[in-house]
Amino acid sequence: MNLFSIIPDRFFSVLASPLKEHYAGILFKIYDQYLLTSLGMERDVVIDVIVDYIEENWEEEGQFAGALDDEIWDESLDNPAGFRDRAAFVLRKLESCGWLSTETYNNYKQYVNINDYAITILDTLDKVRKNRQAEYQGFVYATYTLLYAEDVERQANLALEKAFEQTEQLLNGLKSLNHNIKRYIERVLAEKQPKDILKIHFEDYKQEILDRSYHRLKTSDNVFRYRPKIIKRINKWYHDPAWVTATATQEVERGRQASQAEAEKEIYHRLDYIRQAYTGMDEILEEIDRRNVQYANASFLQLKYILNSSKDLEGQLLEILKYLAGLRTVEGYRQGDDLPQAFDRLFSLYSIPYIDAQSLYTAREASRNHAPVEFQKLAGPDEKERREVLRKYREKMARRMIRERINAYVMDKLGGRDSIRAAELGVDEVEDFLKLIYAAAYGASRLVNYQVDFKKGKRVRSGNGHFEFKDVVFSRRRPR
Repeated sequence: MNLFSIIPDRFFSVLASPLKEHYAGILFKIYDQYLLTSLGMERDVVIDVIVDYIEENWEEEGQFAGALDDEIWDESLDNPAGFRDRAAFVLRKLESCGWLSTETYNNYKQYVNINDYAITILDTLDKVRKNRQAEYQGFVYATYTLLYAEDVERQANLALEKAFEQTEQLLNGLKSLNHNIKRYIERVLAEKQPKDILKIHFEDYKQEILDRSYHRLKTSDNVFRYRPKIIKRINKWYHDPAWVTATATQEVERGRQASQAEAEKEIYHRLDYIRQAYTGMDEILEEIDRRNVQYANASFLQLKYILNSSKDLEGQLLEILKYLAGLRTVEGYRQGDDLPQAFDRLFSLYSIPYIDAQSLYTAREASRNHAPVEFQKLAGPDEKERREVLRKYREKMARRMIRERINAYVMDKLGGRDSIRAAELGVDEVEDFLKLIYAAAYGASRLVNYQVDFKKGKRVRSGNGHFEFKDVVFSRRRPR
């Protein structure tokens, strides 16, 4: 759908006008009051809110008064008599641009409402204005709670949909944090005064990035706390065709998808997205750590560069560079202009002859007597030792618990049966116990021909009580 089939053409004009800051301030004041109401705001109340803003900024902003009166004259050929006339003009303009709408209710009073799309945009702009940071653990914990709720199977489609949305918000929050650190690096490199750099570092960056986001990301909001369980539940659903079919049916019944095939495709897409988001989250977290270190180095080096007043070679070079930078920024020098004459004394160029491989002169070399050492053939292992090493290596490879070997082991135990319990596998030795562990772990993979049901079975002992494990059920995987 075309964006401007919903949003009026002049919607953003108030935020692009010379009075954009004041229109934004008025909209935020109306938005804050609107959140406290249930049926909208009376028109007179909205006028009062705008009047309050105009009165607060009338004396402080000398240009605001003249610019607002000029705009009123240009658009309506009217000379306002007071603040309420000016507020009425502002309200009419916000209505004509599509931010607000007026409706007369049954009590014959006019109420002003913020249009639905305007509420969404103002909410986003308000978060940007207040620099609200995402609570990462909130998204992760909400995803975990949705996936492990008691009645999740009854409304699995809703749980998966909301978990998908929470994961999207989590990734967007991490990307926003990464970008904000980059923005602070650019800010600190643009500062020229030590006090401004220290203010950014110890006030802005510490409060907005370190305290509000980065520190929590490493401590209380650590995403790794719930990640294993989230991935486990997603894998379980992904490898359960019956669950996918039932959930897709719920989507079709809700009218969210047109057909069963489209619903199943969307469910697999959401499951893939959540799993890939959590398994690949290490990359963006490492990038955030790298950016944080980069910011610390940038602020330190910028401060060191500005405060360096030493007379050593480094200090003198810095003074020269500062002076040259001042020529570009203050004096208006351009690339290719001649430097001041005083710089001629800074350089004394002269040639230094030296001898190299292309010189005509052949340098003398002291004669050396080389006494070669007789070559001694290294003694290697004999044929018997080689066969023994090879035998041990083959035995080691034969004991490896790779997926193919474990799959063959379980299928051999199943024989002609459809399922078998863990206690029937014959866990008597340590190697048997290890095979059981690997068999349970590989059960979530689509590359094996069996699956594991962990819900059924109680804890049992075997091997004269040396091994204790849950009596899970191994069953043949049904073809999709």
